Amino acid sequence: MNKPKRKAVLVILTTVLVIGCSNTSTDALEQKRIQEIRKDYPISTGTVPYINMRDIPFKEILDVADSVIVAEVISQVADVSVELPAEPGTPEDKLAEKVKIRGFEPYKPTFISYEVTVDEVIVGDEVKDTVNIMYNSELSNMEPHLRPGMKIIAAVKKMVGPQQEEGSYTFTRYGTYYIVDDHYVLSAFDSDSEEISSFTNITNGRTINNLKNEIK
Repeated sequence: MNKPKRKAVLVILTTVLVIGCSNTSTDALEQKRIQEIRKDYPISTGTVPYINMRDIPFKEILDVADSVIVAEVISQVADVSVELPAEPGTPEDKLAEKVKIRGFEPYKPTFISYEVTVDEVIVGDEVKDTVNIMYNSELSNMEPHLRPGMKIIAAVKKMVGPQQEEGSYTFTRYGTYYIVDDHYVLSAFDSDSEEISSFTNITNGRTINNLKNEIK
C-alpha cells in the first residue's frame, strides 16, 4: 500500500474510533453516589391495593404522551377536582347516566398538582413556559412527591376538559426522571421487569443528554 492510501485508511479508522467512543460514553454516577442521592430522590414503590395495575415501560408512556419536558418545580399548588368528560355511547357515558338517574354525584377525582417552569421540550407539542402537572390523589402513595427546586424530565399528557384549556398536564412515575448533580438523571421508578429494566439500565445514573438521545 502506498503512503497516500495508507494515510487515508488511518484517517478513516481514527474517525470511526472517535465516533464509536462518543456513542458508547461511560459517563455515569458511581453506585455509592446513587445510593446517597436516593435518600432525597427515592424510587416510587407504593401501590394502590384496590386498583389492579401493571407497571408501564417508559417507551409505552412515550407512545401516549403529548410532550416530554425538562422542568423545575416551583411549588405544590391547590388540589384540583375534575369531572371527567364522557363521550356519548362510551361505557363512561352510560355509567355517568346511571349515576345521574340514581341521584348520586358524578365521580370527580381530585388531582395533586405542581406548578413547574418548562426549560425545554425534548419531543412533542410545544408547552407553555409555566404549567401545572398533576396526578390522581388516589395514586399519591405510588407517585412522586415533588419539592420546590427539583428538576425533572417528564412525559406529560394534556388534561381533559377545562384543565386542558388552562394548560394542565398529567404525569406519572413511569415517565419521570429526576435531574441530579447538575447533569445526571435518576428514574422515579424502576423494576425487575425486563421491559422496564432494559431502559433504566442504559439511562439510570447517566447523563441528561444520554436520556434525551434515547427519548429522541
